[in-house]
Amino acid sequence: MKITTATPHMQGNVAELMYSAGPELYDFIYKTAKHRAQDFIQFEFESGQGFCGYRNVTVALVDNKVVATGCFFDGKVYPKLALSTLKNMIRFYGLFNIWPILLRLRHVESVMQQPKKSELYLSNFGVEPDLRGKGIGKAMLEYKIAKARQQYYQIFSLDVAHTNPRAQALYERMGLRAGQLKKFSGKSKVVQVPNAIKMELVL
Repeated sequence: MKITTATPHMQGNVAELMYSAGPELYDFIYKTAKHRAQDFIQFEFESGQGFCGYRNVTVALVDNKVVATGCFFDGKVYPKLALSTLKNMIRFYGLFNIWPILLRLRHVESVMQQPKKSELYLSNFGVEPDLRGKGIGKAMLEYKIAKARQQYYQIFSLDVAHTNPRAQALYERMGLRAGQLKKFSGKSKVVQVPNAIKMELVL
């Protein structure tokens, strides 16, 4: 297995893996009558810009195929990533169609806040379903936590859905500790977005 930064033409369904990290939240924000949330994720990945842009995506490769993804960022680069994602949203949906998405996007902060400058944050952490439980996710976490220590971060953190105890158990085995339960503030008749638990590891 190899862990590396993504490139735009890698084999494997990168968008589906990132989407699997929070399908309810992604559908709440990005799904429309014309587009799946995965369509926007793929668009942003190929652009190289924003939170899901390939330059910001770490992947695990097995036989040159992407089998796991994770997006890692800190509070210093967060504003730039947020602006780039906004630009991608305008390009993908169009200026006149973006307003409902922006109204839904404001609820994201109820379960995912901007990290501190000294905090390395993980999002879009997904592993190929057939390969879960085989140590791939653990290996990626160990790799990035070691890198975070080398880069003198003080905290490694992520948010996990409270409906995903299996993932929470993995993070706890890696030394992360669960904090407060954060309640999602958005309302939808179509999709139920789970509340989230912030988990942190002091480095």
